[in-house]
Amino acid sequence: MAVAAISFSACKKTETVTEFSNLPIGAVTTLKAGIITQQNAPGTPPTSGNLSVIQDSRGDQFLKLDANFTSGFTTGTVAVYFAKTNEEIKNQRNGGTTPTNVRAVGFVGNAGERYFQLSGAGLFTGFSYVVFYCETAEVNFGSAPLN
Repeated sequence: MAVAAISFSACKKTETVTEFSNLPIGAVTTLKAGIITQQNAPGTPPTSGNLSVIQDSRGDQFLKLDANFTSGFTTGTVAVYFAKTNEEIKNQRNGGTTPTNVRAVGFVGNAGERYFQLSGAGLFTGFSYVVFYCETAEVNFGSAPLN
């Protein structure tokens, strides 16, 4: 299993997230799903597509971006967060060392299908949205309510 550490820098703190490169194995169960809607300014490439939180036959959980996922990658990558609302991520972050309103998932730099293994079952518990956030411009590019 390959592991890569990813650091999210924003405002005055850094949050480290571990992204696992392995894929789901065996039968997959959908735990939550959502449809991404654009939030960025008109005239910029839209963020859209479908996503789901899934669990494989081992019990490992993943955030899956479907093959129809696309976004504007003008700054290189877009950060992916679990969040309590679809309000801008910069407004949801709290001032403490442990975020309670958002949880970083990883970065995405290309359109198409992608899996983010969630280290620890229920990582998304308590969060209602997946938000795609441009750290450079400090603006949400899109969000999906988890149903």
